[in-house]
Amino acid sequence: MQLDDLLGKAQRIELKSRHLARSHYSGLYRSAFKGQGLEFADVREYSDGDDMRLIDWNVSARSQTLYVKKMVEERERNVLLVLDRSGSLRFGSIRRTKYDLLVELASLFVLSAFLARDRVSLALFGERVDAFVPPAKGWNHAARLVREMVSVRPQGPSDDMEPLWGFLTSPGVPRSLVLLLMDFQAPLVASNSFSVACRKHEIVAVLVSDPREWSLPRAGRIRLEHPETGDVRVVNTNSRELRDSYEKRAVETRGKILQTLASNRVDWVEFSTAAEYEVPLRRFLESRAAKRGYRRL
Repeated sequence: MQLDDLLGKAQRIELKSRHLARSHYSGLYRSAFKGQGLEFADVREYSDGDDMRLIDWNVSARSQTLYVKKMVEERERNVLLVLDRSGSLRFGSIRRTKYDLLVELASLFVLSAFLARDRVSLALFGERVDAFVPPAKGWNHAARLVREMVSVRPQGPSDDMEPLWGFLTSPGVPRSLVLLLMDFQAPLVASNSFSVACRKHEIVAVLVSDPREWSLPRAGRIRLEHPETGDVRVVNTNSRELRDSYEKRAVETRGKILQTLASNRVDWVEFSTAAEYEVPLRRFLESRAAKRGYRRL
């Protein structure tokens, strides 16, 4: 794409994401990703049912009456978008590529974080973390992140995510809400380093797929090219055995990824290139907010 085309695409995504964030998702974002950090605000007298851990013993000793600390949520938080840029994201058989879908979703999160006054950063990864934009606030920073994502051309293999976990657990990356944007081709497996990253950060997986990754059409002999390695193979899709094997492997791969996420208590949401994302995203955010007992703001 030429520079003018890239800037035009970025502007269209900015406008759409800003509209959705302002009109539909700003409150849901705040509720679903409410900060865990608390800071002291005041004290009040103890009431039945109050958390004993919040008793202010110094104030209580001076007044001869039990007092508890009133805590408020820290309004600022670090949000880190980790965006897969490997070659498998170039695929899309229906309406758009998987990477186009991820960029729209990531842009909506960026604009929602901007409206919530969060500090947002971006990391791009393939075989390793290729680029990192440090956290900052403000509209110019948010627009820069959108342009950075739009300008990327997914390419290359991604067969090891250990460098990513090492990056997330490094001292230079502050504790953050990490939005892990990837497809089901990413080599996500259970490992000690992934568990350490999950303990340090609050990680949410945003997964995308294409219908042709789950099943093959009966279309005779077709030429397939691996998007990451470039390997080419001709297969006969009229073969029921081949189609069944393909579907079984896809289901197993998906199951392993979701099991890895579940074993580390990582929330996840899934989107398809064949459908709009607004409704499933809203349902996910509402479900997450309800699970945490938060009211929509």
